[in-house]
Parts: sequence; C-alpha cells; structure tokens
Amino acid sequence: MDILSGVDYQTLFRAIILSNIYALMALGLNLTYITTKIPSFAHGDLATIGAYTSYLILTFLVIPLGLPANVYATFPIAALVAGATAWLTYVTVFRPMIRRGASITSLMIASFGIHYVLFAIVAIIADYVQNTYKVLSRNILLSRWEYVWPGTDFLTSSLINTTIAVAVVTALLYLLLYKTRYGIVMRASIDNLYLARAVGINVERVFAVAWILIGAVTGIAGVYLAMFYTMTQELGWLRLALVFVASVVGGLSNIYGAVLGGYVVGLSTVLGAAYILRPLGVPTEFQLAIPFAFVIAILLFAPQGLAGVISNLVQRGRK
Repeated sequence: MDILSGVDYQTLFRAIILSNIYALMALGLNLTYITTKIPSFAHGDLATIGAYTSYLILTFLVIPLGLPANVYATFPIAALVAGATAWLTYVTVFRPMIRRGASITSLMIASFGIHYVLFAIVAIIADYVQNTYKVLSRNILLSRWEYVWPGTDFLTSSLINTTIAVAVVTALLYLLLYKTRYGIVMRASIDNLYLARAVGINVERVFAVAWILIGAVTGIAGVYLAMFYTMTQELGWLRLALVFVASVVGGLSNIYGAVLGGYVVGLSTVLGAAYILRPLGVPTEFQLAIPFAFVIAILLFAPQGLAGVISNLVQRGRK
C-alpha cells in the first residue's frame, strides 16, 4: 500500500517548496548569528532586495535583450546586490559597533534601524520605477519566470528547482568551510575569536566575506519567496518571524541545522493547516501556531536546537 495514499500531492509539494525557501533564508540568518551573535531584524530585507533585483533585471535587461526570460538568468546579479548590501550593513554599522563593545541589545536595535532604512529604500525605488517608467512594481509574482522542466507543471518544477538550490548551496557551504584553507580560517575565527586574532587571522575580513555569503544566499531565497508571495517592500519582513523559528528549531549556532529547521517550519505550517486545523474546523490563519509550538518545545527541552540534539546522540552512539 502506498504510504502517501490519501495525501494531497499539491499540498505536499507546497510544503516541501516552502521548507526549501525557509531553509535558504535560515542558512543566512544562522551565519549572521554566528558572526555577530545577534539575530538581525534586517535579514528579511535582504530577501526583498534579491527579489526586486531579479524583477528589475528581467524587466529592464533580460526581456528587452531577448534573452531567456527566467529568474535563473538573474541569480548572479541578485546574489551580488543582496551580498553587497549585507556586506555594507556589516562594515558600516555592525563592525564599528562591535569594535566599540556594543551590547547584543544595542546591536539588535541597530538591526531594526537597518531594516527601516532598507525598507524605505526599496519602497522609494519601487515608487520611482512605477512613476517614471509606468512599470508595475508591487503585488507582483515572479512565478511567471520560473523555469518549468519539460513534461512537468509549475509546482513540480519549483519543487525540483528549490530542492536543487538547497542541495547546491548546502554542498558549497560544506566544501567552503571544510575543504578549503579559507574555510579552516573562517571556522577558526567562528570557534575562537580571540585565539584566531592571536595567531594573526584578520577576523574582521573573514566576517566581511561571511556577510557577502549571507546576503547572496538570502537574496536567492527572496527570488523564490516572490514566486509564492506577492512582491512588496514587506516581502521578507512579513516572513522573518518564521525564519527565526527555523533557525531556533534547527539551532542558531549550527549552519546545517538551518536546513533541518526550515523543513520543520515548512512542513508543519502547510501540512499542519491541511491535516490538523481544517479537519478540526479551525481557521487556517492559525497555522503559525504550529511552528511556534515547536519553538516553545525546543527552548524548553533542547535549547541547542535539533542539530545539537542529533549531534549529541551521534556522539553517544560512538561511545
């Protein structure tokens, strides 16, 4: 008997796609926390910037030049712009504050300020584009430019493409961190900041590069996000709470726990609404209660996150 008999495959596909998107966004947030010890409230805006960059490149460059009109042609520039934005916020705000011994509370408040600055910049650009070029710049879906594999529909192709994106990004991060000299330097800086400085490692340069990676990964996640949620300046901000959930559930200090947390959030949100709330007659607007319940449970019983729990179990098994 098929173990998935009776399951709505469209609902399952949407759950996995959403899980992939949140995994990508949580990867960036975890890197942010590891390098600055704060969960940045401006993180969602990097996703918004990636989505808008993709849309503007498609509208003003790719389509007018007659190039293949799919979002993947815009990925390099979207990643570059979002990465440059993340790097700029680090070197102009976070790094100077850290040098002056700013507290975590101060850094978090600063991240709020960065959010509102980036939020306003995106809104101004959207207004300028719409008023000057008469191009719709809000409430847009990028789904029309998704690459659809031959013989499949949009949802199946999105499932394939987002899964490939998560696998590729995670594999590249693994290769960078564990198979390159620079990765060894980065991990040394993350594991023991003061010892890394003592042996001559330029920790601030290492973290600056890490922030470029943060922005690039999050910008790509934002492009995917704009395929399923209408694109406005609030695109990333409105989903930031669930990104925090994914990071906390997986483990904020563990890069790969972000992937695990992303799947917990995506699957519990979509499948929980379809197979728990609806049968009980509960409005699906309450679906966010499900992943937040996971956060409460994790904080109570496993503050290190699921990745930490798995790591401890593996170590015990080896003994």
